[in-house]
Amino acid sequence: MRLNNCAWKSNPGFISGVLQQKTAFVSDTERTYKVWEPLLLSLMTVLGMLAGAKFADVGDYKEDRKVTVERSYHNGRQVEEIIRFIESRYVGEVSSDKMVNDAIDAILKDLDPHTHYIPPQEVEALHERTSGNYVGVGIEVAFIDDSLMVLFPRKDSPAETAGLRPGDFILEVDGRDITDDSVSRKDILNLIKGERGTKVTLTIKPLMGQDTQHLEVVRDIIKVPSVVAAYMLDTTTALIKIQRFTGSTYREFMDQWERLSTKHKATNLILDLRDNPGGYLEEAVNILSQIFEEEGKLLLYTEGANQSRNEYKSTGKVFFPIEDIVVLINEGSASASEIIAGCLQDHDRGIIVGSPTYGKGLVQEQYSLSNGGILRMTVSKYYTPSGRSIQKPYDTTYVVDTNAVFKTTNGRSVYPGGGITPDIALSDSINWLHPQCQEWMDLISLYAIRYNLTEHNGQLSPLSEYENVKKDLPPDSLIFRSLELLAERKSAKEVKSLNTYLQGHREELLRITRATLIAYRIGEEGWYRGFNEWDPMTIKAQEVIGMRPDDAINL
Repeated sequence: MRLNNCAWKSNPGFISGVLQQKTAFVSDTERTYKVWEPLLLSLMTVLGMLAGAKFADVGDYKEDRKVTVERSYHNGRQVEEIIRFIESRYVGEVSSDKMVNDAIDAILKDLDPHTHYIPPQEVEALHERTSGNYVGVGIEVAFIDDSLMVLFPRKDSPAETAGLRPGDFILEVDGRDITDDSVSRKDILNLIKGERGTKVTLTIKPLMGQDTQHLEVVRDIIKVPSVVAAYMLDTTTALIKIQRFTGSTYREFMDQWERLSTKHKATNLILDLRDNPGGYLEEAVNILSQIFEEEGKLLLYTEGANQSRNEYKSTGKVFFPIEDIVVLINEGSASASEIIAGCLQDHDRGIIVGSPTYGKGLVQEQYSLSNGGILRMTVSKYYTPSGRSIQKPYDTTYVVDTNAVFKTTNGRSVYPGGGITPDIALSDSINWLHPQCQEWMDLISLYAIRYNLTEHNGQLSPLSEYENVKKDLPPDSLIFRSLELLAERKSAKEVKSLNTYLQGHREELLRITRATLIAYRIGEEGWYRGFNEWDPMTIKAQEVIGMRPDDAINL
């Protein structure tokens, strides 16, 4: 089970990645994990970290490799002695766990925010995020009016097989009442999770009914695709939306591009990397190799104080050629997404449309520790083919240094250190993280589910019916009136803030609502088709596809 604020629009998240022969990470738009309550299975685990001791193998490495760091015994012994003296002689009670926790915090606090310790209890969640798979029942949910509602069951998931539908409220999990305020949201989600093959009984009440039902669901591995939309915009141009770079992204991308280019005769591509936080670098590099026909083209390189320069070049093995390409980016595009945008920009291979990216140009490697935890540590920076770093400073407001100029293949000026600046600047007018925007998205999901149940009995239509579904949308006036009626159930203070937001963002909320209504008729890809239908960035991308970057910029 995964929790979203909107049925069809996932917020940016954390995903990690592989750097060729090493487990290296090129994402993490925020410090998602923090050091908290590590189990003191072995005091020497922490002392080893404090002393710069040997790190264990990482199981994900492609070859057996041990990373050995020279021991600094004098510092390590001092820390060990202090902890032992405090534990045995201190006048008051002390917590070894807290001392260890504070010690790790002290080590890492002055390093970059992407270097951090992941305690053993968080490792499983990390693997779920990096693999694109998780064990669960396969439902997207939201807490609407403090009640857990199913937004939709994933296609072919255990939840869909068991009969869960959009709008079902979950009242009990294995007989435990979860409507009680004493049960936290985190606990509720953990109750539904479990081991593969085990069963969970959910007591549900449909949105449009009064009778409760007991549904038994068998937990299984749920695949979360990273390519969430791939369709034709016109007779020659396709759009592919990549949500994140997981271990299967390149294969998913190639499966979709093969289908679009062979069956639908697509020659041009709009690659949507908005709100893509990054992930497996190797997957991004493989996709770049399909865009450059030349062998040996420099795609990027990495380098660090203790890491020699490592170059990534194109293979020259292009299976389904791409003629013209436009990449969509925004401030949520980070790491591997920035690598693709920066490489294409440096080589004048495509046109970049949107707003400046996040600016995450650091490479992490992870090292397993003997207590089952992981140290993720920044070891190098990555650079675009022109030699520019896109890493943005952490502690200052960044201003582009126009004196530090790098040149593209055709001689255009590009600048380092502040993410990727698009060739054509268009701001995304929707702030998905704004509290009122998230409140409206919950109400929009509720409205769309209710509308589909009332008007279409909750039935899905095939993707081929997109145009008919779009024509069947209710009038804009009815949409807004329905949303206002739902908002009126809130408190007077909430209604006022929601209406204020609505007045300032009518077009954006209308676009979201149309997309959500379409999605509940034809599935998840329908959200992106509907949203992009009226999206200024997608419309601009279609206008400039096929142009040279210089010509497009001067429009």
